[in-house]
Amino acid sequence: MNNSTSKKSLYIGAILTFNLLLAGVFVFPFLSLAKNEREIYVNAKATGVEDGSSENPYRTISSALRKAKKNDKLFVANGEYKENIEIPKGVKIYGADRDEVIIKAKNDDDPVVEMNENTKINKVTIKNGKVGIKVEKNDDDVSIIDCVIEKNKRDGIKIEKGSVSKAHPVSVTENVIRENGWNGIYSETRRVVLMENNIYGNDRDGVELAEGSSAWIEDNRINDNDGVGFKFTLDNSNIWLKDNSIRDNDKSGMEVDHFGNAGRVDISKSTIAENEKYGIARVQKSLLTSSAWDGFTFDNKNTFFENKSKDVSDVIIVRQ
Repeated sequence: MNNSTSKKSLYIGAILTFNLLLAGVFVFPFLSLAKNEREIYVNAKATGVEDGSSENPYRTISSALRKAKKNDKLFVANGEYKENIEIPKGVKIYGADRDEVIIKAKNDDDPVVEMNENTKINKVTIKNGKVGIKVEKNDDDVSIIDCVIEKNKRDGIKIEKGSVSKAHPVSVTENVIRENGWNGIYSETRRVVLMENNIYGNDRDGVELAEGSSAWIEDNRINDNDGVGFKFTLDNSNIWLKDNSIRDNDKSGMEVDHFGNAGRVDISKSTIAENEKYGIARVQKSLLTSSAWDGFTFDNKNTFFENKSKDVSDVIIVRQ
C-alpha cells in the first residue's frame, strides 16, 4: 500500500468515526428519554404474576404507583378499585373508560386521589372519599380530564394554594362533578383553568375560588347546585369567564365578594338564568366608593332571564 492510499484510508476512517460519534450524540439522548418513560398496566381482574406488563398487570393502582417513576404512564383496565391513591410527581393515569374504571375510597376520611406536580388523571370515576381529588399545595401543572367525580363527603375537587402564573395551571377539563357534600370545586389562591365541565347537584356551591385567584373559565355548565353556582372574590383576582351556562342554582347564579382591594373579573357570552335569587349578587364586605367595583365587568353579550330576585343585584353591604 502506497502512502497516498494509506492517507486516504485514514481520512475515510476518521470521517466514519466522527459520524458515529455524532450519531451517538443525537441518538443516545432519545434512547435515554425512551427508557425514562414506561407504560405500566393495571387490571383488577388480573391473576398470577404481577410485573406491570400488559401480560401481567398489577391488580391495584397503588401497587403500580409504588413502582412508578417520573414520566411513567399507568393504563387502568375497567373494574372497581377500592383504594386511596397518591400520584407521584410526573406520573400520568389513563383509564380505559370513564364510567367503567371506578376508584372508590377505601378510607372515606381521606381523599380518593391526591395529585402532585406535573400529574394527570384521565377517564376514571372517583367517589366516596372525604374529597374526590386533592391537589397538593404548590404542586403545579396538574391535569384532571374527562373524569366523573361524585358522592364525596366534602369537595369534589379541592385545590390547595399555589402559583398564579399562567404557565403553571391546574387544568380541569371535560369532567362531570356532581352530588358532592360540599362544593363541586374549591380552589385556594391558584392559577386554574376550568373548561367544558358539567358541575351540578352539589350540596354547597358549584365552584368557589379564593381571593387572589387567576382563572380562565370557559364553556362550563354550572347548574342545580344547592348554594351559589359560581362564587369568587374580586380582590387581587384576575378571572375571565366566557360561554358558561349558570342556571337553576338554589341561591344566586354567581356571587362576587369584594373587600376593597383592586382586582379584575370579566364575564362574556354567558347564560345566567333561572336561579333562585340573583343572576349575579354583588356583595361588599366593607364601606367603599362606587368606583371600587370598576374591575368587575360584564358585556351585553351575556344572557339573563328569570332570576327570581334580579338579574344583577345592587351592591349588598355586609359588614364583617
